[in-house]
Amino acid sequence: MEDGGVWALRLHPVHQIRIRICDLSSINEIKSFTTRFSSMNKPLHVLVNNAGFLEHKRVTTPEGLELNFAVNVAATYTLTELVMPLLEKAAPDARVITVSSGGMYTEPLNNNLEYRESDFDGTKQYARNKRVQVALTEWWSEKYSNKGIGFYSMHPGWADTPGVSKSLPGLSEKLSGNLRSNEEGADTVVWLALQPMDKLVAGAFYFDRAEAQKHLKFAGTAASHAQIGSIVDSIRSICGLQPPMRR
Repeated sequence: MEDGGVWALRLHPVHQIRIRICDLSSINEIKSFTTRFSSMNKPLHVLVNNAGFLEHKRVTTPEGLELNFAVNVAATYTLTELVMPLLEKAAPDARVITVSSGGMYTEPLNNNLEYRESDFDGTKQYARNKRVQVALTEWWSEKYSNKGIGFYSMHPGWADTPGVSKSLPGLSEKLSGNLRSNEEGADTVVWLALQPMDKLVAGAFYFDRAEAQKHLKFAGTAASHAQIGSIVDSIRSICGLQPPMRR
């Protein structure tokens, strides 16, 4: 599961928290959810794409998608695209925050989105998915630059969550006592949600309340971002979404 963890905000008593459940491994479930959510016709000020998944074996969903890709990429793209009209209602201060991972530093963009090689590696697929999220954030920021919506990706640091201990037991044991709390993992997400947009860099990747580099020296990942346009076309086709209307 995602290293960002689970977090909650302490709200003023007049605010209400409404919980809605959605299976993010299912494109059909996401479409049904966004239809119901959009029917309220209310502005959406902040969308945080935090759900993540790391499955070490190659598993396919009932809809035929590789499971890691389904949750980490297909769900992130589909949900964000389908609530775009609600985000526009909250412009010019709406924002989308996608929780990536430091694991993305090890992998360039790869158009083999569902990792169809015989030597499937769940950790590598997770890193590939997280790289897609960072590049997708750049793509959204450019594509919707005139919509009054800010797009940002971030790394929460390694937090002591059940997902990390289950999916990465070696790392969890190695860093025992040094992992972040849920609150520490969520800190930059909350900060990004509350900062004036003119203080943030569109399409940037953040860590500990500061813009961070997206590529390590000699890692060979930077040039791969040129593929994001064709990769988005593939994701859109896989998810059964129509191309965005030109306005």
